[in-house]
Amino acid sequence: MIYRIAEKFKSVQGEGVYAGTPMAFLRFTGCSVGKSVCAACDTDFEEMVTWRGGGEFTSGLLLDWVGHYQHICLTGGEPLDQSLDPLILAATDLGKVLHLETSGTKQLGYFFGDITNPKWVCVSPKPGFIEDVVMAADEVKVIMPGLGVLKHGIPIASVGRGAWPTLQDALRWANAGKTVFIQPRNGRSEIDQTNLKLCQDIVAEHPTLRLSVQLHKVLRVQ
Repeated sequence: MIYRIAEKFKSVQGEGVYAGTPMAFLRFTGCSVGKSVCAACDTDFEEMVTWRGGGEFTSGLLLDWVGHYQHICLTGGEPLDQSLDPLILAATDLGKVLHLETSGTKQLGYFFGDITNPKWVCVSPKPGFIEDVVMAADEVKVIMPGLGVLKHGIPIASVGRGAWPTLQDALRWANAGKTVFIQPRNGRSEIDQTNLKLCQDIVAEHPTLRLSVQLHKVLRVQ
């Protein structure tokens, strides 16, 4: 199996429960949701950028690059658009902990539905998210005010493709026992202070939710 990787890098996780944890990041090309929906997306996943570690790789080559790092983050784009099983099995054999970052619009498959495997699933629901996938996640990340282009407060990019998750969705998932983060919609490399204040106010009013601020943008690292 050959994987198309937009970029790969080693850094600290900036979001969620594992914030501050050193990880090897593999960013897969392509996204079945796409930037026509996520118009304010802050990541580059459309092509393989060789000078940022992108290219076509086998599982073996990717794991050789991962080296002694224990945690591997599979991100995108949408990692589940590619067949992850060979990479997952090879990484598991080496005792690695796999972290999947997904839009929640695609079924997780066997591995990520098997609680005996060392893994962590973060769902950041996008229009068209599948409720069962969100409920299977270890953590849920709701972006405020969402990544769509707004018109009169409505994310018009999601019309006909389902809706962006709302605060009511976040509270419902938290009340069901999920770990739910509210995260500001930030710029490519900087924290949006207006959106951060919005998220702080939400968490202050609804303490079943948590705040995620994209630590890597605070630290100015990738």
